[in-house]
Amino acid sequence: MQISSGQKPDFVIWCFPVIGFLILCLIPLLLSDNTFESFDKATIAGIAGPVIAFIAALLTFLAFWAQLQANKVNSITDEITENNEPVNYTENRFYELIKLHRANVSDINITDKASGRKAFISMFNEFKCCYLVLRSVYAEQKEIKSGQGILSEQDFMNISYIIFFMGLNGPASDLTQELIKQYDQSLIEKYLSSLKKLQKKHGEDGIIQVPEQGSIFSLKLKYKPFCGHMSRLEQYYRHLFQSVKFVVDRDSISAKEKYQFLKILRAQLSGHEQLMLYYNSLTTLGKPWLENKYFTEYRMLKNLPLPLADFGEKPKDKLGEKNSKGEALFEWDEISFRNKVFHPGRYNGNRVNGK
Repeated sequence: MQISSGQKPDFVIWCFPVIGFLILCLIPLLLSDNTFESFDKATIAGIAGPVIAFIAALLTFLAFWAQLQANKVNSITDEITENNEPVNYTENRFYELIKLHRANVSDINITDKASGRKAFISMFNEFKCCYLVLRSVYAEQKEIKSGQGILSEQDFMNISYIIFFMGLNGPASDLTQELIKQYDQSLIEKYLSSLKKLQKKHGEDGIIQVPEQGSIFSLKLKYKPFCGHMSRLEQYYRHLFQSVKFVVDRDSISAKEKYQFLKILRAQLSGHEQLMLYYNSLTTLGKPWLENKYFTEYRMLKNLPLPLADFGEKPKDKLGEKNSKGEALFEWDEISFRNKVFHPGRYNGNRVNGK
């Protein structure tokens, strides 16, 4: 950082010592016969003493002034660092968060049967099964549908996701009961009983089949379903949320730069990770994502594979198609495939074009 012109010493400050030095040299001449021949050693010593003392005082003054200016510069620098974070700090911290996110994904392991990003494919299918089973049980409970236990689409999503997340009779069972205590308990008991039966059937056959809009949804997992994923997903979602919040809250970067940072973070998410993030946000566990408008204003789900989000509240119905700036929220569209036929079972999690 350079010192401004207002911080430089005035011209008079520099001229004063020079003029003073000349005066000290001329005083002996003015007081004598104005000839150098009349100077003896005593006279020279008498002149040199004050001159040397003056030079010492001048150097002391200049050293003091330089230290004073250095203190001012340090004070200004500290203020700038405190009030306006350097961009390189944001970049360094952001890429540290990216590394931690990748580590969190790598650490996800479901009983050594599914790990990393592939685990999200299994978890997505398991969650969808939880939702479809609740729908089926609810359809059979006609007395509930006509009474106080009428469920909204958000209720279906909330109940099924909480059970998927917490698991059946797991260590978080008390918390599960607390989160769903407002719903009709006869429906909840019937729902949990149905999941337990399907869990047992999966142990026997290795497959679960449930009705899905006139067809059959088949769930094949290498691990025991409905045991909960809180220990795997809790830290993952917390860290991902804090990473987005870190970028959004930075006052030292522009809105355009924030989007570029979050675009890099979004690129780390597979299609099924974005699917699970969307459905998580529709529940009491993940509502801050919607409250902070991270999906709309910052388009964190732009690469969401819409054809797979075919149950519950559809993303375009929930979030719309454009944000307040008129920017498209989703890049995925069956029309982009033109004459190609899309098969959800063949989706491998890759993005359409990465924009």
